[in-house]
Amino acid sequence: MLQVRKLMESDWKIINSWFKKSSSKSLIDKDTFRKIMPGAFQLGNYEEKRIGLGGFMVCKENHPIAATWLYLGNGNCAMPMNIISDSNYKDTDKNDAIQILVNFTTDFAKDLGYKYTFTYTNNQHLLKSYLNAGYKKEDTLVNKLIKKL
Repeated sequence: MLQVRKLMESDWKIINSWFKKSSSKSLIDKDTFRKIMPGAFQLGNYEEKRIGLGGFMVCKENHPIAATWLYLGNGNCAMPMNIISDSNYKDTDKNDAIQILVNFTTDFAKDLGYKYTFTYTNNQHLLKSYLNAGYKKEDTLVNKLIKKL
């Protein structure tokens, strides 16, 4: 059975191994990746130990399959971003797991009162999952840029 849960500190060992396999052309390393992901959802004072925990993991029983993060802004738009998955997971339900994760994250933003979600991808499998969740597609060339301040 596929289930979605909040990210936990222990997930970062798994996420780092996925990132290492999928990041050969990435502008950032695994430590920076965590630092730029949103922290766990909370109001008030921010604890550093919660960095990178602002997202969700989809699992089959206790086996993690994929993770994503949700950026929450102070406007009407939330941003589900950076789906990463276990490249070694070959069960036929992997696409279903990612679809459940996309749907869950989108519904979570809606439940928080956001009126829009915005994301980008050039991955055709992820694109299909977002389109299945009701997203609209605009054909544009997107470049990923990052700068450490």
